[in-house]
Amino acid sequence: MQALQQLAGRMYYGNSLGHYVEALAIFLVLLTVLPLVRLALSRRLRSRRSHASPTALELSVALVEHTTRLFIVAVSAYAALKSLRLPAPSGRVIDVLIQIAVWIQVALWGMQAVVFAIDRHRRRIGVTAQLPTYAILRFLGLVLVWALSLLMLLANLGVNITALVTSLGIGGVAFALAIQNVLGDILASLAIAWDKPFELGDELQLGAIIGSVEQIGIKSTRLRSIDGEQIIIGNAQLLTQQIRNFGRAREQRLTLVLTLAFDTPIDTLRAFPALIEQAVRTLPDARFDRCWLRSLGGAGFEFELSVFDTAPRRALPGALREQLLLALLARLDAGGLGFASAGSAVLAPRKPQAGTAAGP
Repeated sequence: MQALQQLAGRMYYGNSLGHYVEALAIFLVLLTVLPLVRLALSRRLRSRRSHASPTALELSVALVEHTTRLFIVAVSAYAALKSLRLPAPSGRVIDVLIQIAVWIQVALWGMQAVVFAIDRHRRRIGVTAQLPTYAILRFLGLVLVWALSLLMLLANLGVNITALVTSLGIGGVAFALAIQNVLGDILASLAIAWDKPFELGDELQLGAIIGSVEQIGIKSTRLRSIDGEQIIIGNAQLLTQQIRNFGRAREQRLTLVLTLAFDTPIDTLRAFPALIEQAVRTLPDARFDRCWLRSLGGAGFEFELSVFDTAPRRALPGALREQLLLALLARLDAGGLGFASAGSAVLAPRKPQAGTAAGP
């Protein structure tokens, strides 16, 4: 027993064997307890899913679960070593190492927060494709997180970062001026990704250009025109134009003017809107709005027909108009109406055919 006490009291590098055993026990206890605390905290947060804000809860769970094993080992080793009497240089090295471990873990938490925010935004707006813009946004966010963590680490280690930040700022301004056109397109792509004025597959009209969005890139957006060629437009130039997005149009109105001859009976004029409505209702992608006598034109009574296309597609121009005109001709023919004469667009009641035999 006395021999064990003498062995425990013997000094090794300024600490007794008992102190080393105590430090080892602290290390092992923390190395066992901290992962259990992380697991219990994660389960506790998940169990409160229905009582807390979903966003804050999901972010807290993600941060807890991304606490690395290396960070837990570093904290356990730091607590164990601090229980020993160490030389000043050794203590300084240990302090530097634990600060490095802490700021690496902070950077990892920041990375997870950036990824969480971007992915949550993509889920909220319903984007299913991984756009290159989101990739560059995530990359810029991660670079910013690591840069701030590095600067904070250097500041905590006693390094004067004022000159470093100033030089980085001057270099950043010079670099931005050198690539200002490219940078403008990149920032425009970020604005497109965040504001969502259009998405993949939407049909856009930019002045005289009509096409479907095929790809939204970091520098440019690619459209496929209705004639088949690919149109490439810089993102910055794209956002300076007035964009008509037919991909988000629920309905699109189509207006026609139908003319009846002046000698059309009044009963036929009254029944004409109902006849037209019956023709419109036979089309699956059309919704009847109104048909009324607009004015007395130079050739006859002018009726204005308003129909809504419930599935607007600019890539198929005139498709509904063609279907509507064919349906109107069939219905008018069944109703006893036809063109007044060859080469005329004026409608009139059909006259009895010449040569019909007279009755006795």
